[in-house]
Amino acid sequence: MLKTKMLHFIVNIKVISLGIILLTAGLALAGWHQAVNYESSILSIYARQQDAYVQLVLDQINLLENRSDQEIVQNILGSLDTSGRRYWTLTKGKALLFVKDVMETNRYKGLTTETFFTSKSAGKFLKSLEINRVEHATINMGEDRYVASGVIFEYNGSEYKICLLTNDTVILDDNIFLSSKIGLYVFGVIILGMLLLITMIMANLLDMKSKELANQKKHIVNLNRMVEKQAETIREMDCYHTRWSVFHLPVMEQFVQKLEHRGVSPIVFAAVSFESGQHRKLFLERAQILLDEKVLRFDGHSERVKELILVFVQYHATEAQKALREMETEGETFNILVLKEYTDKEKTLMKEYRDFMVTLSERMEEDHGENHIS
Repeated sequence: MLKTKMLHFIVNIKVISLGIILLTAGLALAGWHQAVNYESSILSIYARQQDAYVQLVLDQINLLENRSDQEIVQNILGSLDTSGRRYWTLTKGKALLFVKDVMETNRYKGLTTETFFTSKSAGKFLKSLEINRVEHATINMGEDRYVASGVIFEYNGSEYKICLLTNDTVILDDNIFLSSKIGLYVFGVIILGMLLLITMIMANLLDMKSKELANQKKHIVNLNRMVEKQAETIREMDCYHTRWSVFHLPVMEQFVQKLEHRGVSPIVFAAVSFESGQHRKLFLERAQILLDEKVLRFDGHSERVKELILVFVQYHATEAQKALREMETEGETFNILVLKEYTDKEKTLMKEYRDFMVTLSERMEEDHGENHIS
């Protein structure tokens, strides 16, 4: 039963530890997902601001009348702020008219729009553009990611596409945003690390506690066994140390059988009666001092007469009578009801014992009849 409980306890610790580890992993994954959504939200907010900027440039172009493509590029797009991480594109039909600056435009001169916007996300973004309605999306260009805002417009009977591309590092590497993001990551890592660490510590403490509990249970079991063994020893000492014990009458026959089996003789059986239980108690107290270990005492008292049956092992009748006389004191009276000696000549010890018990029974009946008549 104890082993089963300990096994369930250990299994519960392992299940709880595994559950906490899985929970930590789940929280870490959820935190990472929220961080990605947070970045996406920041990019979306920036994209809407960028849409307004593209709309402003489109309005400026529409204010110009009958200008050539070269004039639009030089007077409007060429004056806008561009860099390696942020630039404009202008296409007419499928032809590239402007990319970031004049030098970059010359590199792509004669190429189509699809040649520049090669990724699937960029192509999908171009296809989603509508006339006079600015749209935005996050696209990949090579290994870089851009926030793109664009619109289709008609000018002098031709269809143009104008786009503003901003590398996401311009937004996400901003000092304020970057410090906030790092702070959130550090905070999340610390929280999850503390949760995992506390879980491991608690699991270790529970494991140590379970081992300590098992050792205590084992120690208690060993102590109980020792106590039971000592109690059994004490009971055996109380049962068989004749100087300090009075045996019950039903076990007397077993003693006689053992003595007969060992061939012990001579043996004297004596039945002694007392006027009261107090006299019997005083007799036993003196017997502890005056009678040796060869004198066995058996409790044979009835409701009316208080008796003791004494078995004198390796005593003759005269020696037993002498020992009984030495037990007599003033005020402590007792009466010898029956005294029989076994000398291993005519009868067996068991036969002598049974004759003694019959004689004792008859004597007790006589005494009971006399007391009843009187």
